[in-house]
Amino acid sequence: MNRKLLSIAAVSLSMFGLNVISTGAAHAQVPSTCTVGVNCPPYSCETGEACLYYNSIENGLNGIYKQHGNIADYRYDSTGHPIAFQISNYGGEGSGQTVKNNAGAVWNRSDQRFGVFYNSSYSCAVACQSIPSLVRVDLNSSLKNNNASGYYY
Repeated sequence: MNRKLLSIAAVSLSMFGLNVISTGAAHAQVPSTCTVGVNCPPYSCETGEACLYYNSIENGLNGIYKQHGNIADYRYDSTGHPIAFQISNYGGEGSGQTVKNNAGAVWNRSDQRFGVFYNSSYSCAVACQSIPSLVRVDLNSSLKNNNASGYYY
């Protein structure tokens, strides 16, 4: 699995009424060119990760993006490459599509809450959704295909 390290500067934000400060790194994935069961292993959401899916739960999830840290803008990684969905163990629909404004569901397998934001830089000004630890949900109607950033807290 190809990953690029995306360094994120210290960010101070107010999220869900909490003041949070974070420094850290996130791993961004590049598009996969494999086919499930043919020339690569399928990708699945692992323990400790929050994963965004291209489709909603009832539509089969499919393309996956495994988030390992906070990401202020899902459009590009630190090298300027698009952050994109990969083929998941549920299928390949959406693989290669950018994660920004294309997610339908989230599976939070981390031990922290995970926030999805309508705006970049973790802004709840328009909409945001808090996903509890160990929960798989569809994004709400304000965020489905309108996701710009994601944050563990």
